[in-house]
Amino acid sequence: MQVGTGRDHVCAVRSDGSAKCWGGNDDRQLDVPSEVRFRQIASGWRYSCGVTTVGTLACWGRNDHQQANPPDGQFTQVAAGWDHACAIGPDGAACWGRQADDRAAVPSEVALTAIGAGAEHSCGLTAEADLTCWGKNDNGRADSRPGPFRALAVGIAHTCVLRLDGTALCQGQSTHGRSEPPATAYDHISAGDHRTCGTLATGQVECWDARPTGTPIQTFGPPGAYTSVSVGWYNACAVNEVGQIGCWSSGPDPLPEPFDRLLVANAIPEIELSQPVELISWPYGGLAVADKTGSIAVLSSEFGSEPVLDLTDVVFSDTTEAGMLSMAIAPDFDSSPFLYVYYSTQDKNDDDRLFARLSRFPVADGIVARQQEMVILEIPRTTQSELHWGGAIRFGPDGMLYLGIGDSQCAECPQNLNSLHGKIIRIDVREASADEPYRIPNDNPQWNAPNALPEVWAYGLRNPWRMAFDPQDGRLWVGDVGHHGEEEVSIVTAGANLGWPYFEGYRCIGPDIYVNSTDIDPKIVSARLCQDHPEYSGFELPIVSYTHLDGCAIVGGIVYRGSSIQSLKGAYLFGDYCRGRVFALDGDADVGWRLFEVADLNRPLSSFGIDADGEVFMLTFGNPLVRLVKTQVGYAPSVIHRVRVTTFGPPLDTGIAPTFGDRKP
Repeated sequence: MQVGTGRDHVCAVRSDGSAKCWGGNDDRQLDVPSEVRFRQIASGWRYSCGVTTVGTLACWGRNDHQQANPPDGQFTQVAAGWDHACAIGPDGAACWGRQADDRAAVPSEVALTAIGAGAEHSCGLTAEADLTCWGKNDNGRADSRPGPFRALAVGIAHTCVLRLDGTALCQGQSTHGRSEPPATAYDHISAGDHRTCGTLATGQVECWDARPTGTPIQTFGPPGAYTSVSVGWYNACAVNEVGQIGCWSSGPDPLPEPFDRLLVANAIPEIELSQPVELISWPYGGLAVADKTGSIAVLSSEFGSEPVLDLTDVVFSDTTEAGMLSMAIAPDFDSSPFLYVYYSTQDKNDDDRLFARLSRFPVADGIVARQQEMVILEIPRTTQSELHWGGAIRFGPDGMLYLGIGDSQCAECPQNLNSLHGKIIRIDVREASADEPYRIPNDNPQWNAPNALPEVWAYGLRNPWRMAFDPQDGRLWVGDVGHHGEEEVSIVTAGANLGWPYFEGYRCIGPDIYVNSTDIDPKIVSARLCQDHPEYSGFELPIVSYTHLDGCAIVGGIVYRGSSIQSLKGAYLFGDYCRGRVFALDGDADVGWRLFEVADLNRPLSSFGIDADGEVFMLTFGNPLVRLVKTQVGYAPSVIHRVRVTTFGPPLDTGIAPTFGDRKP
């Protein structure tokens, strides 16, 4: 495993020579050529270059100075700087890209064995193990020095080498000590902008960096033994002996462990799904998958796909968000063999009248009895909008049925306790009958409240597309889809008011969200901080929100309690619809929350599901069913930009999650 760390992205080479990049993608710096195999890779400012297995160079990403247009020829090593790159090979050295300050003017008369590129200067080690540099030389960054030296690291504005005994010698800019190494022996060294790092004989990573504390030496790397380290502008990554990568930001706290990158694998490769929206473990074996168009099929590796319920003739699925929305098996299925389904439909006598329906179907020997459908609840749409149906049936540890319902683009509904829109309801269906489809638990928070529907358990939501109970502690996690620019994750409790339409994420935006059903009142786009508006007190803030710079619509997920991915045990997994990025959130209110990316499906994500063993599956439209798996060679999590994480009280004002940061806009 070999890794290159740039300004806002990281690239790594797998053991099979394929490469993967993650982080910012403003200049398509993540679009590594999938058909190329690499020996080595280096990342600069929004571009990367690699030496292929046949010895040629390949570059991609930002190319305003032709830094992504490498020369022809054979090469063994490449280095990527700010906007120029250099490489060495059997026929000598070459630099390309921006030419200012002679940063790319490699001396033609000197044979080099190692090479590095910074922002405005470059350096190499000669065949005699001396240091030679060229380009801008303020603060002595490009001073040449006699050796012998055995390793070279070129930072943005400073240069470091390792002597034969492993001690480091640095020169150039030394703000807060980035060029002032300790008298320690290192096996490997790397330099970036804000820090320089080296690996000790023990495998520990030690860094000295430009920190505001004035303390030049920081032991910063993730715990564990590492063989190499790669430092970028604001971040760094280290690789251990089995190819796992741990990355951390310039913040004060390191990652507590080197999280593996998790990839997806086709669970049942021969089966492609049209518009899957829900997956559950089927009591008779296999996985049941609900399709947005109104059908449910059971999938298995032995028998493929077997339809068990077809409601396509009654399900209204003509618009983006309408259709079959959710399903759930009764928690006491052995004694109450029922399947519960939530879907959108039309009035038979009036096509313009839409409503959501919660129904129950008996199941016997794996067969769903469609003709015995019992309608438990119907919720008419309060507007002509065909959006915001919500949709998640979940049985709680108390045996009650919880249903997340969208606001139907009704501005006043989420705060109106006489409406079911924009709510999570809690009902008892254990003794359901045609005469009494459900009962209302007498411990519901609105049980005896005046001017309130007693079904309401929590309110102030916009479009809670997915929610999940933690099977261990019973907490209810909800992903609520945002409007102007923030998506949010909340742990919801009885009686909670999540704040919509007054709040989006942590920001007060005012109550007038919908004008004429879909028009937006521009006065509410001011995005004022909630703490400036004490009159909007009593709302529950989310744990995490992220902006639309990193997605478009949150897809709530599950709390992982499986056994195959120990590093995710107890983490809440969720994603974003736009590209299919999958994130994990762990921690608690006492120690703080930590958010990191674990997979990138590179296609729209619709939902999460788990099998009987608690392992994670992900659903995407028009693609095979995929599952989250741990790989021997993984990738560290990339940053999600402008994440807001809170523990108590007002939100963080930085907009950046602790332990990760600096993916610049």
